Amino acid sequence: MTIPAQPSPAADLAAYRRLIARLPVTLRPELNARLAQWPTLFPFEQDQFAAFLRGIQSTPSSQLDALTRPLWDLETRMGVARWDFSQSESTVENASLLARSPYYPEWRQQVDRFFQAMEHNAQPSTASQPGPAQSRLVLLLLPEHLPVDPAELDQRWRSTGRAFRIDGDPQSLRRLALQGQPGTPSLASVLHPAEDTSQLWLIDAEDALARDAAPALAASASSLSFTGLAAFRRQFLAGINTIPRNISATDQVIAQLRRQDWSPWYPAALAGQPRLQQFVLNLWLSGNGALIFPNAFVEWTASEALRRARPRMLVARFGMQTRPKPFTSIAIFEDQQKISALPSVDDPESSALDAVMLSHYIWLAALRYPQGDNTFCLCIAEHPRTAWLVAPPNRWPAWAPGQSIAPQQLYQWLAAQLAS
Repeated sequence: MTIPAQPSPAADLAAYRRLIARLPVTLRPELNARLAQWPTLFPFEQDQFAAFLRGIQSTPSSQLDALTRPLWDLETRMGVARWDFSQSESTVENASLLARSPYYPEWRQQVDRFFQAMEHNAQPSTASQPGPAQSRLVLLLLPEHLPVDPAELDQRWRSTGRAFRIDGDPQSLRRLALQGQPGTPSLASVLHPAEDTSQLWLIDAEDALARDAAPALAASASSLSFTGLAAFRRQFLAGINTIPRNISATDQVIAQLRRQDWSPWYPAALAGQPRLQQFVLNLWLSGNGALIFPNAFVEWTASEALRRARPRMLVARFGMQTRPKPFTSIAIFEDQQKISALPSVDDPESSALDAVMLSHYIWLAALRYPQGDNTFCLCIAEHPRTAWLVAPPNRWPAWAPGQSIAPQQLYQWLAAQLAS
């Protein structure tokens, strides 16, 4: 059985399943779940997963036996054969059974050993490699209505970036990045191959990015906004709050939420985009604050996009959040608008603090991956008219730190760097 570099849907997925069925039982759920989600995986994920399976397929039988024998032995001692253990997907029940076993630490060690060996044996196709000419950009926007404290920015960014004063309208940088100007293309069009929507992400706490992007560009991007997903979020919150405090029942509710037809609640912009729809569904189910807080949504969406898609360009714009209402609970994801009749009150100071902290988290997330070595990061704080720039080695501008730079000058320098 040969695992192809570019699989065709039916026959090759069947070959993948046969390969996974030869592995220890406790390795199968995550791998089978990824196969079930194959049509909604991003191209980078498909390529990496196929390479991983080729790594298993190309491993000599003696080496594969040596790597898996400790896991088979551990599963016997753990009594896995007697467990109600799902092999088709990773469940809360599976995790609970494994974690309660006294052999769990040893099992984790052997699983890590197996995956490291297979990743070493894998031969990723050239499509998954960053390539020296593939410059990338992470553009982080802290809008004018957030009263960002320059000292907070300095505390977060001074160890990795250089600060510049923006001499002009800082919002024009956003428009230039997405629209360009006569004779000079937008930064997005420099980096973004229109045939692959996963290579450009527009992530917004509000809805400014969708308005600013040219229609053709917006249609060819992975574009998500907290505001645009409002109807879906409210409906999904209602479903989340039906989850009981029971492990097996939790798995059933989560499975039901995954299977439910959410199409009436998706915004029009997500129509006909099953990959992006599934991305949002997985984001909602990941147990973070993205369902409740706009800025948490921006940070988690951006981090997951960087992990799963490795885009050439990602634009993340933060926004205003409201104060949690009294006598409600955000810990159990209560819908603040529905649970309390009190009016919503903006919280500019906390929103600004969150935006500063979470914008830096996005950049740290980008640095986890090899592509980060060739990535420019520009964090624009519109209120204090300050930009923090991080550039790859030997690709910094000649400007002195703290120098005042016109938006057009910064845009033209970035456009030249990204095109090279």
